[in-house]
Formats: sequence, structure tokens, C-alpha cells
Amino acid sequence: MFPSARARFLLIPLALLLLLSGCEGLLPAVGSYAEIYVVTEREPSEEILRPLRRELEVEFETVQMETLFQIIPLTSSGFKEIDTRKNFLLLVDLSGDENLLREARRLIGGEEVNRIRRSGGAALRFVENAWARQQAHAILFSPSRERLPFVVEQYGSRIRDGFLQLNRKRILEYLLFRGEKRTLERKLFDAFGWWIRIPAPFTPDVSLLGERFFSMKMDRPGRMLFVSWRDGVESLPTEEELIALRDSLTWKHYDEDFAEPDYNHTSRGSFQGHEAVRIRGLWQNEKYTIGGPFRSIAFRDEKKNRLYFLDYAVYAPGYDKKYYLWELEAVVETFDTKPPPEPEDS
Repeated sequence: MFPSARARFLLIPLALLLLLSGCEGLLPAVGSYAEIYVVTEREPSEEILRPLRRELEVEFETVQMETLFQIIPLTSSGFKEIDTRKNFLLLVDLSGDENLLREARRLIGGEEVNRIRRSGGAALRFVENAWARQQAHAILFSPSRERLPFVVEQYGSRIRDGFLQLNRKRILEYLLFRGEKRTLERKLFDAFGWWIRIPAPFTPDVSLLGERFFSMKMDRPGRMLFVSWRDGVESLPTEEELIALRDSLTWKHYDEDFAEPDYNHTSRGSFQGHEAVRIRGLWQNEKYTIGGPFRSIAFRDEKKNRLYFLDYAVYAPGYDKKYYLWELEAVVETFDTKPPPEPEDS
């Protein structure tokens, strides 16, 4: 019997991570990057879980609706039975001396725990690779059990952002394990003043560099990423202009792909210190009757009057899409206009 789509989603990182134990003597963590085990001394109340669900189980729109994370409540008595999972959130009461406080001492050291306790306030700490590779523990300290719901409410967004940041780091490490095309990265910088990390599993396409379009992809399932740039741009274009730019690029270079107009969502923010527009939506190709989710980031280099357009998209029928978008996001976030390290391979 073949595994389900969800089972394949969970097993994909494990295949290569079995190779990552290396000389450190740690086996790879198992499970999904999207699962967070919330560990408390006793069964957590709804008052504690509600703000966590609000911050962590938000909707993550792909073709279907997924959630950003999935929280799984767990008491400390069952903690050791699953201590090789990827993500844990420990909710620690500083007023007593129970199991999770002792565990926190082992994870970050007794001196640091004592310092937090003396401060009289709450604190959040992250620990990586405590018992397994690619593992993350978030430890949230509360001055007392009674204050715990308020502390969770206070730190919810920081817990979410911390796990997202660690996900990008761990997924990039996983992608780069099989190597990196550093010579090409350096050539891109020398020729065009920008570069992006190119993990070995991706196949780059440099045939359109003359048209200021660089792309790379990985198949089974399909993951596509491109970088395009334009000089002489005096201001950041509007959201509508940027969607039109994406359509013009993907129609030409991706064989008539376009963004479904009813599913485009834009937001303004920043990318590497520059004002940026982010777009998320669904792409479609009526020529081949295929489609999937995409994300775009557009920003202007003010010193060069250059517009950069970064885009990544997934085609993965039968699979959850979120993990593959996270893979591509981890690569896109490495885009840089500062020089890369000197190449070590060809």
C-alpha cells in the first residue's frame, strides 16, 4: 500500500536527514515542521490554549486551506516518550520546582534560569538541537501558574515568529546538505550585483540572464523560483503594476502562467531594509490545466534605482503545499546585494 499524501509530506525531510546525524551523534528529529507540542505540567486550560491557537493556528492559504502551525497539547509525564519530535513549547512555572523547570535547567543552564527567576518577570528562550538534529525548544517562563495565561498572550507572536525563523534556518540547512552552487552564485554577483543561495537539488537556468531573468526549479513536486530586475526605476510600483509585471514575466517565461485575479493579496512591509510589496495568490496555466500557490516580493534598491522582483511557486497535486513554500521562502530570504563568500566548488 502506498503512503498517503500527508504521510509522504512528513517523510520527505526524513530521507535526507537520516544522513545528517554525522559526527555529532544526534539522530535527526522526526515529524513535521508545522507541529508544535505544547508541554505543561497538567492538562492545559482553554485559557492557555486559546491565545496560542490564535497566533499559531492561523490560516495559511495555498490551493486548499491549511494552518500555519498545529499545536498538540502534552503533559510533562509524556514528554520523554516523544522527545525526538521537531518542535516543542515548554510552559514553565518559576514559582515551584516541578518537572518542566528541572528540564529547563538542563536545556539552558541553572544559572540562566535563576537569573530569569530573580528578575520576577516572564521570559522566552529558544534552544536548538537539544536531543536531536533539526529540533527546536521554545521555553516560556511565567512567574507563577496563575500568570501563565497572561504570559502566553503576551508572548504569542514572538513564539510564532521564533519558530518561523528557525524553520527557515533548518529547512535551508537541509536543502544545502547535498551541496551548493557557489561558483554560479559568485558569477551572478560579479555580473549583476546580486546573488542568492542555490542548493544543489535545484536546477538553475541561466539562459535568460540577458533578459534579466534568472530561474531555478526542483521537481517531484514542482518548485519554481525566479529573480528579475529592472534599472531606472524611480519609485516602487503600485500593487496593481507589480501583479501585471508578474503576469508578463510568467506568461513569457513560464509558458503562459498567470495570477488568478480573484486570489491576489498584497501587503506592504520591508525586505532586507528596503520598502517592499509582498504578493500571495494562486497561479494558473490554462494551456496545461495546472496551477498552484505563489508568493512574490518586490523592492527597490534606492542607490541603484533598481527594482528587484523575487517570486516562488509550487505545483504539487496531492501534497500539502505549505512545506514546499517554506523551502522556497528559505532560499528567497538568502537573496543579497552584498558579496557572497568565495566559491569552494564548481
